[in-house]
Amino acid sequence: MKEPSGLVRLVLVQLERLGELGLAREVLLREAKVDERQLRDPDARIPLAAVARLWHVAASRVTDPAFGLRLGAETSVREWGLVGYAAAHSSTLGSALNRFAHYSRVVSDALVVRIDTERDATWVRLDVQPALRAFRPAVDARLAALLSACREMAGAPVTPVLVQLSYRQPADVKEYERFFSAPLEFGALASSFLLRSDELARRLAMADKTLVGYLDTLADQTLASIGAERTLRERVRRVLWAELSERTPTLEGVARTLGVSARTLQRQLRQEGTTFAKLLTELRQEMAPALLRDGRHGVSEVAFLLGYEDPSAFRRAFQRWFARSPRSFRSGAE
Repeated sequence: MKEPSGLVRLVLVQLERLGELGLAREVLLREAKVDERQLRDPDARIPLAAVARLWHVAASRVTDPAFGLRLGAETSVREWGLVGYAAAHSSTLGSALNRFAHYSRVVSDALVVRIDTERDATWVRLDVQPALRAFRPAVDARLAALLSACREMAGAPVTPVLVQLSYRQPADVKEYERFFSAPLEFGALASSFLLRSDELARRLAMADKTLVGYLDTLADQTLASIGAERTLRERVRRVLWAELSERTPTLEGVARTLGVSARTLQRQLRQEGTTFAKLLTELRQEMAPALLRDGRHGVSEVAFLLGYEDPSAFRRAFQRWFARSPRSFRSGAE
């Protein structure tokens, strides 16, 4: 199975910002077991496991718990590469965000941007790889970078109606209040911000219909090249990542998202030697230790993050997987 990956250019931006905080690049790479040769081409891809290791090494060396927020706040839309340029040359902020959502996999296999429109407002939901879903620095960096991109493209102080963050409220939230300028909700099931409809209708200063058409073609080609190598198993996992934070995923719901019938999805997964239930169990088993080890969520919260409606069902499953209770596991990791 092809290993999930992301753009090297985002790692390069991260290393540059961490260098400004006094962290030596060679030390970070050595401790994260990342070879400098992996970073030669900004548009190449790097395994997400290496990205996760880099985040954890950085967090162990930076004393400021809000450093991820600062990294994201300083990110320019151009640093998202092709996807950033395509978004920046869109006609409106809403169309730019839709491009971010459509082409998010070009940036990272596990970056999921979802645009959910309600009556007078639109949710911009962001999810990252399972190992970093509740990891504060990574969540902060991605969400702040996306809002910074909105403000840069609009050339105006885009202000959310509400911001939700998928970890427990830290002791000091002054920097968050200053950056987001909006009410904050911590301990949410997904990281997101809510924008008024008139914000999404904002015209973008760099709008260029001809150029964005050309960039869309390039992005489509890149997306197709990535998708051509992906198995159905991987596509199902990606949908599961997005849905776990909001609801218990179902075969029918995932099939609908992928544009096939539930029966077809079952048959094609069997041809790849797996089943929907097995993939869901594997993903939960993969995510559970990282969420518990992070220490910012209680056992019941982790259960809900993994799509369990009943926390006791999660406890039984964890005991079966690891021969110990989730509470015992978390205590040992602290």
